[in-house]
Amino acid sequence: MSLSMERFDLVVVGAGISGLSTAYHVKVDNPDMRICIVDRNPTYAQGNTARSDAAFRDVFTSKINYEMSSSSISFYRHIQFDLGFNLGMHFNGYLFLLGKEKMNSPVIKELSKTVDSKLIGKEEIKELGFITEPDREAARMMNLDEIEGGFIGKNCGIMEPDLLAAYYYSELEKMGAEFRFNTNITRLNLQPKEKLDYPGEPFIWQDKYIESVIGGGTELKAEQFFLATDVWTGPLVEPLGIDPLIQPKKVQVFQVSGPGIEMMIGKGYDSDHSIFPFTILPSPSIDLRPDPKSKSFWVSYSEKIGRSYGLEENPVADNDFYSGNLYPVLREYVPVFIESKVSSSWAGYYSMNNLDGSYVLFREMNLSILTGSSGSGIMKADSAGRLASALISGKEYAQLYSGHKITVSDLGIKNRNVDRETLII
Repeated sequence: MSLSMERFDLVVVGAGISGLSTAYHVKVDNPDMRICIVDRNPTYAQGNTARSDAAFRDVFTSKINYEMSSSSISFYRHIQFDLGFNLGMHFNGYLFLLGKEKMNSPVIKELSKTVDSKLIGKEEIKELGFITEPDREAARMMNLDEIEGGFIGKNCGIMEPDLLAAYYYSELEKMGAEFRFNTNITRLNLQPKEKLDYPGEPFIWQDKYIESVIGGGTELKAEQFFLATDVWTGPLVEPLGIDPLIQPKKVQVFQVSGPGIEMMIGKGYDSDHSIFPFTILPSPSIDLRPDPKSKSFWVSYSEKIGRSYGLEENPVADNDFYSGNLYPVLREYVPVFIESKVSSSWAGYYSMNNLDGSYVLFREMNLSILTGSSGSGIMKADSAGRLASALISGKEYAQLYSGHKITVSDLGIKNRNVDRETLII
């Protein structure tokens, strides 16, 4: 079968939030560059971007994650409140429910100094609808902590990732970027820079580069290539001997509805807020993401031991996982879940960097790669795009929207300089 072939200055593989943000910032800095964003889906943001918890926070223990998230949040705030482009952004806060040991830990004390936050006590937590002292026998069986207090991150909340993606997409279209949807790139075409037309090329002593990307009857050539392929990065680069340093971890989300939940959703953590905070239970750290539109909670949990790494083509959530693992914990801490039901469910993947929990951004030949968002891609996406754009442009530093500068190689492999993130949820 003959391939249709086109040539660009830059081909971006992946039209999720990371690919769109990167392409946007490259195009802003290089308006004459011919850029093509290619994706296997019918339109943009249909992969893990669409399956995320759709929330944002700047509550991180790692300095670089805090800088990237806080700057991205500031840019999103600018888009919604200054430019008037609705992102469905609500600053309803992140509530971390804590046992006694964590409440008095150095981590919480340090976070209280770093981020806009407040501590709340047992009575305030009870007023929000939680049980602070679960049944003793249930607590013993399921290793449930008694809730001592809560840490609320204020510069945090929920948003709609499809609207954020729509902003970048619309701006890219205005700037003349091109899109190729329904195109599943399956191979990176490695070639020698100087071809000898001998069988077996490229040889080990030849300088190499990526000549094109191939898939779906299409071949796209470019001076540079950028992979924003998230958990699908490995199958593309591993055949070339490139290690992306990430593992795909399945995450399931359950939309849970009920009369008590409907009332709870409209209760903010103080009188200035009318949406329940995104909440993380103490142990196990189950997430409760309020969804004002459906008046339900999206319930999820990032499994560690017991959940294998690996990819399914079309991942689905297992309702037995909810009923056997999540519900028994929820009914002990949040009584409104006793009279509730799962009304919908879905599943996606975290691109896990288990080394330090931060993005991995590096370059091999004329190929740049961004992956390893570790479950916090949307909340850091704008900063990640600025850093990736700097890498593609050969710059040493990237300036974030906040004005802060980050050395691009800090997120790389060879000269990595990142402190370990301990707050992955």
